Amino acid sequence: MKYMIEWTVRSAGLTHEENLANQEALIKAFSQWTPEDGLTVHEFLSNLGDGGYVLVEADDPKVVQAFGSKFFYWNDLTIVPVIDVADGVANASAALDWARNALRG
Repeated sequence: MKYMIEWTVRSAGLTHEENLANQEALIKAFSQWTPEDGLTVHEFLSNLGDGGYVLVEADDPKVVQAFGSKFFYWNDLTIVPVIDVADGVANASAALDWARNALRG
């Protein structure tokens, strides 16, 4: 299963010095990180601001949660299960056929 993770560095309510310390701690922690066993990172992107996106894949959602949990102390995260658009279109087409048949009969 694929998951899109949106992350934003938490900075609201922090002083200038706290924000600097937070950023230093995050960079230090991230430099120690390697992907968990069972986690494939397809894309790790910055939004050119205070966050970004990570497209990951794992058979076990606990692996994705373990990854997110490591950076929860510095970042706000949103984790959304996703599928390839071709699969979504195929599902939508099948659902449309089903709905049309259900209304006919």
